[in-house]
Amino acid sequence: MSINCMRPLILGLVASLTFATLSSLAQDEPVKKTFFLPKSATAAAYVLNRLSNKELTEAPRSEFVYVALLQRKGLDRKYRLEALDGIAKARNTDALTELLGGINDLDKKGEESEPVLRDLAALLLQNPAAKLTPQRENLEKLTSEGQLPLTHQIGYAALLTADGSPEKTWASVATEPAKLAELLQGIPLLRDAALRTSLYSKVEPLVHKTDSADVQRAAISALASLPGHDVETFGTLAALVKSGTERAAAVAGLQRLPRKSWPKDQAEPLVDALLTYLPTVSVEKRTDAEFLSAFQLATDLATILPSEKSRAVGKTLRGIGVSVFVVRTINEQMLYDKTLIVVEAGKPVEIILMNEDSMPHNLVVVAPGALEEIGEAAEKMAPDPDAEGRIHIPKSPKVLYCTRMVEPGQQIKLSFTAPETPGDYQYVCTFPGHWRRMVGTLAVVKDVEAYLASRAAAPEPVMTEWKLEDLQPDLAKSATGRNLTTGREFFQKLACVQCHKLGSEGYAYGPDLSDLFQRYKGDRAAVLQQVLEPSKIIADRYRNFQFELADGDQISGMILKEDAATVTIQTGASDTLIKNLKKTEIKTRELQTSSLMPMGLLNMLSKDQIYDLLAYLESGAVSHEGHNH
Repeated sequence: MSINCMRPLILGLVASLTFATLSSLAQDEPVKKTFFLPKSATAAAYVLNRLSNKELTEAPRSEFVYVALLQRKGLDRKYRLEALDGIAKARNTDALTELLGGINDLDKKGEESEPVLRDLAALLLQNPAAKLTPQRENLEKLTSEGQLPLTHQIGYAALLTADGSPEKTWASVATEPAKLAELLQGIPLLRDAALRTSLYSKVEPLVHKTDSADVQRAAISALASLPGHDVETFGTLAALVKSGTERAAAVAGLQRLPRKSWPKDQAEPLVDALLTYLPTVSVEKRTDAEFLSAFQLATDLATILPSEKSRAVGKTLRGIGVSVFVVRTINEQMLYDKTLIVVEAGKPVEIILMNEDSMPHNLVVVAPGALEEIGEAAEKMAPDPDAEGRIHIPKSPKVLYCTRMVEPGQQIKLSFTAPETPGDYQYVCTFPGHWRRMVGTLAVVKDVEAYLASRAAAPEPVMTEWKLEDLQPDLAKSATGRNLTTGREFFQKLACVQCHKLGSEGYAYGPDLSDLFQRYKGDRAAVLQQVLEPSKIIADRYRNFQFELADGDQISGMILKEDAATVTIQTGASDTLIKNLKKTEIKTRELQTSSLMPMGLLNMLSKDQIYDLLAYLESGAVSHEGHNH
């Protein structure tokens, strides 16, 4: 059916939807969309393509809807799995057959389908060899008949997985450089670490193979994905960078190696080679991916150099161009590892957020003074993704730059040009309950060197790993003469107010603290110990559970209530994060032994500040503005 022939049908569908919408509005009832899908697959696809991701996931299920869910970019894995099961039932086949069919269909749609192809590749390659072996003929067709190079790579990775060994497939392509390069490019897709390790002796010699640039580049990329040889691989790739041989591929490979495996004795000569190369790149190319990768590698290597050399390298890099910063999250402390980033006004900046915590985080840069406004607005938002798949990002001109939420173990890159106006901008995690504590300053200045020199004389914040025995001797005499206003300020700054009620303040996500000292019978040491060691005693009501759902998704939260059919959980410090799970959807549940309250909460406070906070907790949060206790 041609698009012109379909237009009357589409207009009729739109008219039906509009009439239904107007009727609902006239009767002051909730709007319900009705989907009238034509019987033609082409016409149905046209209608479904006009829906947003949210509308598609809410559409009544049918074979056409399942096909759209399988092929739509930006959907969660659970929708892919649901779609495969739905299509298989509709066609009386099986999920693996339909998965291979879906890969073939996407392959014909061209490069725009590659993000979804990668999603489907992950699903294909998680199958064991016993399931893939009977599909060997179809897997071979992916490598020979597929239109996209990525499809060929997926096919080769699946064949290696099916065989459980590289010998058979490797022998079939060893004398054909183009096919060998595609097999090498497929190696990073492999899920079996042992299989990847077994490929080292075959891949490493090809890194030095200069008669085929495609094979050499593919081998460099593959080598970095082979575990168990990190130190040797670092040396191999560092030598290529220093010689200028396939520098871009070698730099990318080095960045994929685990940071802890980088040998310190090789860092300085590699940095020197990069500092020789980077200034030779023309200014207009200093925002290109190749330059930025090399610049970031030099920046990261500088962190493992001796302090004097590290400072000198940092100064040289700042004079070259774009500033690259790696910000990591600190596990179980709800903190960024960097609380100050200094950039030059109007210059390009890259921030790499690496989430090494056990919960999701993002990074949002806001206008000066807008932290509280944006943080509070984010807390009130339902966790509905925007057009770019981001949640808890308020629609405000004061949100300048932002990432999506990054899951544990993942990372994301945020690239932008620093504001022209100097000032202290904040960067913050806007996941509900995080913004008061998980915050840093983006200092935008005209002269980075002068700013850093002016701060050098200022004392660094003192971090103390407080223990109960450090604080207990003065607990008794600290019960009087405390500044409750200061205590209240730290109750807010440390984000206690985000999760606890104290009098009329706060949010009841964790235990109510208004009668805290009554519950502990006035034992100040016991209260303090619970703050210092939050996982020591956890009331059953506030224990966190990890749920694995039947669709493969995972979610964690505290159980609010449970009946025969459902479990109601809360996944964060906001009413918008309360979810109902059907028990039929829950595959497993696992009790978590760690408290949601972060450790190291008091590490940045002095003794006196800790005693002020303790006194404020003891007061039960009656209004004490400007008073002492």
